[in-house]
Amino acid sequence: MGIKSTKEITRKDAIKRIKEIIILIKKEYYFDIENNVFEPDNDIIEFMNNWVPINISTINQWTNKMLANYMDKPFFRFSMFDNYLIKE
Repeated sequence: MGIKSTKEITRKDAIKRIKEIIILIKKEYYFDIENNVFEPDNDIIEFMNNWVPINISTINQWTNKMLANYMDKPFFRFSMFDNYLIKE
């Protein structure tokens, strides 16, 4: 893979991104997922078949570290080259 860079994002942006992608996954909107992510090395069907559902109603109680770790996952991150730190 390429060079990784660390990006700071807000809790609000991380929560919004995670919720948006989870809603698309649950609705099986493959086209919308493909158009909202940049994951050329990952198979969207394989990802959706192996994704472990989470309870998004509790996401506001997640720690910053938990949010950052989830944002670093393929299909949730904004770019395959980024790692995330959460700021208030």
